[in-house]
Amino acid sequence: MPLSLSHQTAAEFAARFWKRVIAAKQASNQVEYSRLLYWLTEKLVSGDITDAQARISFNSAFGRTLTAGQWTTLRTSRITPAHDRYVAMLAEGDL
Repeated sequence: MPLSLSHQTAAEFAARFWKRVIAAKQASNQVEYSRLLYWLTEKLVSGDITDAQARISFNSAFGRTLTAGQWTTLRTSRITPAHDRYVAMLAEGDL
């Protein structure tokens, strides 16, 4: 089910999302950081958000110009491991 936003645009949502990711990372809040990237991964896997949309919003938030291949590398090396950490926390009952 695609995101249904009624109080903000998709671009506004994406900007707020990445700001929260940055804030969690800077605060060393591993649980929040992993939770946010878990949510993103689940939305990507379910097809609610496309990789292109996520990559474009990431590029906008971070002032980057990642290509599709670079985005795939980022997903594999950073986003998926954070997702998996959150899944492990849920399974261990840490949350």
